[in-house]
Parts: sequence; C-alpha cells; structure tokens
Amino acid sequence: MKRVVDVVLALVLLLMALPLALVIAALIRLDSPGPVMTRAHRVGRNGRMVKVWEFRTANAEPDAMETVAGCQGEEVTRIGALLRRRGVGRWPWLLTVLRGDFSMVGPRAELPRYVGCYPTAMRKLVLSVKPGLVDLASLELRDEHRLLAGLEGEALEEAYVEKVMPLRLEYAKRYIETQNLLTDVHILLRAAAAPLLPRTAA
Repeated sequence: MKRVVDVVLALVLLLMALPLALVIAALIRLDSPGPVMTRAHRVGRNGRMVKVWEFRTANAEPDAMETVAGCQGEEVTRIGALLRRRGVGRWPWLLTVLRGDFSMVGPRAELPRYVGCYPTAMRKLVLSVKPGLVDLASLELRDEHRLLAGLEGEALEEAYVEKVMPLRLEYAKRYIETQNLLTDVHILLRAAAAPLLPRTAA
C-alpha cells in the first residue's frame, strides 16, 4: 500500500508542478549561466547509491553541491535563493519515487560522507528502509541552519556531524519504529502546511 500511495502521489505532484517547473527552468537559464539541473548522490536502502537531480540554485560545479546543506563554497543565485526559501529546488526528486529508490516519507536521504559517520547500529536501522522526500526531522528541525550559522569549512562539517546529525538520526529512528500509513499521511499533511507556518524562534 505504501508503494501505491508513493506512485500515485508522486505522479499527481509531478503533473501539477510541471507548468511551474518549466517556468523555473526558464528563470534559472535567464538568471545565470550554467545548466538548469545539478546532479547529486545520496545513500538509499541497503546502502545503494542513488543519483538525484535538482534545480541549480548556485553558481557552482555539481561536485560543490556535495556538502552540508549544499551551501559550502557556493554563490547562491537570485533565483536559487528564492527556490531554497520556498523549498522547491528538489522537486525533481519526485522522479526517484517513481523509480522506487525513494518513498514520499522516510528517513533523510543523506550524503555518503555523512552516512559513514553513523553509529553502526543506527546505520543498519536507517538504511533498512527507503529514504524519503519528507521526514520528521525536516519538520522538527526547520531551523537547523541556525545551529550552523556563521560556520565554514571544517567547523561547519564538525558542527553538522556533532549537533545536527544526531538529532536527525533520532527522528529517523522514531519514524522507523512507529511507521504506518496513518503516520505517513500525518507527516505529509504537516509538510504541506509547513510553508504556511511561522518558523520557531532561535
């Protein structure tokens, strides 16, 4: 049933987003030189590498996106800043749901370099299910960037691994241990309402 919901919802969202996606693609090309899309890699179920595509939001080579929150060593474009604020830069990730690599709801799809930092037992648990486009952590930690504010380079990496990642893993564990269709629906509804809600205080 989860797979059926994933496919139906991904198809509906892709069809609804297609007209706006074409507009976004045109704006990206007009705003700055470079490709409309950038490539990234995430770790999927059972540790399998998954290639994902997202709208380009910065003047950076594709490999430069493989960093904390995709924000290190980048010059964010004007359109890119808007896409990030609205959370639509990763709309193309819906294609990974159709492919069966991702689910609509599941633990965060993380970069390989950070999965290697997971405690062994937690890594086994988190990678036992498909990653999701939406997870509890993305809802509960909407202001995680505040924990990383003002940091760069090694300090940024260290702060992410020591402060943010443990919180994300705890939310992933909670989701996996209580996962059911009703929980997924609740998370999706919260995700849909999130842009309308005020962010938490620092």
